[in-house]
Amino acid sequence: MASVDVRCRAVWLIAVLLLCLPQWSSAIGTSSKLDDHATVMAYEVDGRLAHVLERGLLIVGVKTDYPPWGMLDDQGAIVGLEADLAHDLGRRLGIAVQLAPVTTANRQQRLEQGHVDIVIATLGATLERHAISDLIQPYYYTSGVHLLAHNDLLFTDWGELRGRPVCLTEGSYYNRALSERFLIVPVAFSGVRDTQLALRDGRCVGWAYDDTVLAQTVSEDGWKDYSLSLSPILQTPWAIAVRKGEGDRSLGRFVSDSVADWHRSGYLLERQRHWGLPGTRFLNEQHMRWRAVDSAGELLCQRQADGYFPQDCLRGELLAGSTSQALTLPPWVMQLKVSVGLDLGALFDPYYRSRLLTGVWLTLAISVVSVVGALLTGVVLVVAEHRARRGVWLWCIRAPSRMLVACARMTPPILQLYIVFFGLSSLLSNYLGITLSSFVVASVVFSVYAGASNAAILLPALIRSQQADPQASLSTLLIRAVEQTYESLVSIMVNIVKAAGMASTIALPEVISAVNGIISEGGDATSLMTLLLVFYFSFVLVVMALLNLLKRWVAP
Repeated sequence: MASVDVRCRAVWLIAVLLLCLPQWSSAIGTSSKLDDHATVMAYEVDGRLAHVLERGLLIVGVKTDYPPWGMLDDQGAIVGLEADLAHDLGRRLGIAVQLAPVTTANRQQRLEQGHVDIVIATLGATLERHAISDLIQPYYYTSGVHLLAHNDLLFTDWGELRGRPVCLTEGSYYNRALSERFLIVPVAFSGVRDTQLALRDGRCVGWAYDDTVLAQTVSEDGWKDYSLSLSPILQTPWAIAVRKGEGDRSLGRFVSDSVADWHRSGYLLERQRHWGLPGTRFLNEQHMRWRAVDSAGELLCQRQADGYFPQDCLRGELLAGSTSQALTLPPWVMQLKVSVGLDLGALFDPYYRSRLLTGVWLTLAISVVSVVGALLTGVVLVVAEHRARRGVWLWCIRAPSRMLVACARMTPPILQLYIVFFGLSSLLSNYLGITLSSFVVASVVFSVYAGASNAAILLPALIRSQQADPQASLSTLLIRAVEQTYESLVSIMVNIVKAAGMASTIALPEVISAVNGIISEGGDATSLMTLLLVFYFSFVLVVMALLNLLKRWVAP
């Protein structure tokens, strides 16, 4: 009986060993892979990498609007060449990977705020970006700036773009260089999709963007009438970014070793072919460089005794995204930064200052025009409904005015902006040759949107006043209705000021988008957001004061 029990225990022990063997071998294999491909385990794991390993999850920021580098498949999952690189990093660490969508404008912000651990998002290596995050060498790709234009507008020199509207994508490193060097009129959109729509609608003479994307775009269906007529400029290497201070720690060294191995093993060349990208001289040269050996058979490009790669292996200099010289700030600005931490340096950069002042002016103009337009729209709709209720123009006014109020109130203003800017404006351009300006579209949309709400508030008050005083004139009833609903009207007017920030979606660079653009290019986020808060708080107070004056003027 005892021998049977022993045999049972032996069988159970063997079964447990068989079940655990794959996991142990996997763990051993993972350790082996780390030892073979990344020296990260050869020294003390610290910083962000220690947190990542403890969490068991690597969060990587990638793009979703940049095929074939980053895009969404039919199931909504993020795929692409850079998504493959992210998964390979996770494989080397032996942990899961979570892909987090980022954009050109917010990728470094999300990294520095700790939302992602690493950014692999077509990030051109420039001095300005290196000041925000640590850009890892060796670089993994390179690209330049190309211009996609309609075949009817074939340019032969970048200088021909001077003074002409050119579509740009917010956050791109070359936007400033193009503006300063070629004096273009920038028309910036927040994403690739909107920029493409604007180019098709004829809102710019061409789209200046990375040559890798534009070469892919021009080969797709629907773009046969467009071509790349100019030579690419501003060639820039692409870097993987980690949070500032992590470049020389475990995470930065792990990423650096991984990129070196991608070049040495030909993994980047294989992924390039897999995603249908044309061969590049950069990747071929990097592959040969990182696999080269000396007479003793030792790799020439490997970490030296000091822990760094030889400089000859790290080809590619950081470029300056700006053609401007270094700024000399007044002493009081430096003192303000030291004493209270408020960095106003961006205000003394001519390019940034121009963007900021343009944003402030456009915000003020849109808000004022929209406030006045909303008040007038509300009054007109109320008068139309009042006339209809009394039997005057009943059938030709009542139904359209009610439909307008319902549609304007129930539809989000950002959707209205898209419908008018990319829909109605496109029809007008195609059939009548009329192209609506983004300022006009924003002003009309905000006026109608808020005006419909004003009408919905004023009409019940006007009806109550009429019931109380049937003999009162329409103007008297309107004034009484305004007095009764004044606080609600003020709230709607204030919301118009806030809604002005949506205008950037149709390439109107209001103050919020201007500030975000400056931050994405290296401006101090805390200081600029503080200025933005002060601006909006002051502006809303002024708007409320002016509405109070209007009330006092109308009441008598």
